[in-house]
Amino acid sequence: MTRSSRPDSPGTGIRSWRLFYGALIAMTAAGPWACSPDFKDGVGPRVPVPNVSGRAERDGAAASALDVSVRDPVDNVSVASSRTDASGSYAIAAPSGVWEIRIKGKVAGDFDSVTRGFVVDGAGERITMVPLDVFAYGAALVAPSDGEALARPSGSNDVTFTWSAPGRSFSSARAQLYDSTGTAVWFSAKGTASEATWDGTGNQGALSGVVMPAATYTWRVKFDLPDSSEARTKSYVVRLQ
Repeated sequence: MTRSSRPDSPGTGIRSWRLFYGALIAMTAAGPWACSPDFKDGVGPRVPVPNVSGRAERDGAAASALDVSVRDPVDNVSVASSRTDASGSYAIAAPSGVWEIRIKGKVAGDFDSVTRGFVVDGAGERITMVPLDVFAYGAALVAPSDGEALARPSGSNDVTFTWSAPGRSFSSARAQLYDSTGTAVWFSAKGTASEATWDGTGNQGALSGVVMPAATYTWRVKFDLPDSSEARTKSYVVRLQ
């Protein structure tokens, strides 16, 4: 940066440069992650403008005070969060990209969560999501029960997971098993049956083909719904010995 060749006014030039360097030092200390000022009004950092809106329902009625998030459908990392208002409505900001809306159930009889994917093509695009129903309509895990201890499956004593289907239309269901770190271990094939059998061998990611050890796991069921949304039951713990 080149300093102006114009001489400083008496009593002002030195002070101006001190103020400038003071501001420069403060900006450097803040780092590139610091909020940039809103040059439109000069007041402070810009606030993301909500561009995705929708409504949460519970069996047709407004579902208020539910947590809503925008998350990456691959790694499930949330990039924005909000909450439904008294009418069940929400508005949330999402950057360009492929995302999913996740609404978390809250009361007995709800799904643990319901999700639906969407795409933001560019800045300024506004998206209105179809209403998402968090009510489970009777869908629930049956066996193994929460916290139940079972013999580790070894081919002759497979573990059978059973559940009750929702009393509404759904496209398919599948059981999902995770280890204690939340890593996916085994998913059953999609279908409309209300049970699935596991022989103790993983089929997800690096655990594909691996005979799983005696340990603590969690399981749940994910339902694919006709409106392209997905609903997940609450998880149960199962201990294999």
